[in-house]
Amino acid sequence: MYVKYKIIFILKMANFLIIRNLAESKNITLRKIANSAGIGEAALQALIQKGSTNTTTLEKIAQVLEVPVGVFFDDTPVRNITQKGNGNVIGNQNKVTFSEYENKLEIANNEIAHLRELLEEKERTIQILIKK
Repeated sequence: MYVKYKIIFILKMANFLIIRNLAESKNITLRKIANSAGIGEAALQALIQKGSTNTTTLEKIAQVLEVPVGVFFDDTPVRNITQKGNGNVIGNQNKVTFSEYENKLEIANNEIAHLRELLEEKERTIQILIKK
């Protein structure tokens, strides 16, 4: 007997209205963004309204706006993304760069791995004590 499993992926919808906000904050016209991305201005307007495009176009738009592609998908407020020297800065108060976040993420992942090892050791100890 074969059992079929239906796998459903839930993807957060892209918010391409952010393109307008970023263009305005960076004094870039939608026409310039569209030309740089290799699409027409009408196509860019449609993309913003429909909320869908291919990854290549999205990457080009993000590059023109000097933001990571993820900004169109995550909850980072647009007004808090600015460009500064060696990397994108998140938040106007803390001025934390993405590379600093990457470092913090690596430290957190190492801590998680260590905690998992400790948990496994505790589980092993519990099993030994249960058998006595």
